[in-house]
Amino acid sequence: MPSCQVAVLFLNFNRPEHTARVLERIRAAQPPRLYLHGDGPRPDRPGEAEQVAKVRNILQTGVDWPCAVHTLYREQNLGLREGVFDAINWFFRHEPYGIVLEDDCVPDPSLFPYCEELLLRYADDPQIMHIGCSNLIEEHLRDRPESYVFSHFSLVWGWAGWRRAWEKMRLDLAGLAEFEAASEIKKLVPNRLAQTYMLQKFHATQRRENNSWAYAWFYTILKNNGLCIVSKVNLVQNVGVGAADATHTTGQNERAKRQAQALTFPLQHPMNHLPDPVLEEQLFYATQKGRKRLWLWFVLYRLGRR
Repeated sequence: MPSCQVAVLFLNFNRPEHTARVLERIRAAQPPRLYLHGDGPRPDRPGEAEQVAKVRNILQTGVDWPCAVHTLYREQNLGLREGVFDAINWFFRHEPYGIVLEDDCVPDPSLFPYCEELLLRYADDPQIMHIGCSNLIEEHLRDRPESYVFSHFSLVWGWAGWRRAWEKMRLDLAGLAEFEAASEIKKLVPNRLAQTYMLQKFHATQRRENNSWAYAWFYTILKNNGLCIVSKVNLVQNVGVGAADATHTTGQNERAKRQAQALTFPLQHPMNHLPDPVLEEQLFYATQKGRKRLWLWFVLYRLGRR
């Protein structure tokens, strides 16, 4: 029996094995509408065109349930920043809300009903802008009765959202200078190190020194006083962490490799939307470099070496 009644966007590129594994989980959930986006091969990478072709063949032959399939396959490579941004724009032009999965993010089956319930519950709440499915600090939430918490952190290894929120997305981080001058970053966490580090990440993203769309989305949510949802348990296993062909996770620690867990239903909803400052600081360290490496970064930054 299908466990998903909302649309899914599945982002792919050049990893057939990962694609097949995630598609099998999507197949079990049987969403009624599936959007498939594939970036084009890079001309300077021998063999990549063949890998991209394998991925697209897996997708073409792997959807065998009643489902409206929409495809956007690129002939030329757009890269992670523009490619993912444009794919999500395409998705939300057609759907008021939905689930977004990348080819290395293997979801637990409970991810789909979790996202669907919260997409409907908060559909008309403009402050809630993002539903995250990964959790790198689940040990700190184990004893909480709630099924999820509210946060400022937009965790994107499996997530869901709404067109109304994504319409605010600014890939160029417009207004960043004013955001910094007004000390808006203090809304994130009171820790000065965290504030300095995130501002530098935002500026690097604006200068295109990294290929990230996710930092632009994080900034957009903060700038618009938005909130995110973090599930009580980790609902996604990122099988791309530490892989040689990974783009951003080649140096992630063991925490990022944790297995996906099942969420218990019925969901227990929080009594209020207030983020927990202690959890926010733990989330910051878990999703960035870790406490010790961040202090080293801060020392080097103050010395003008970063």
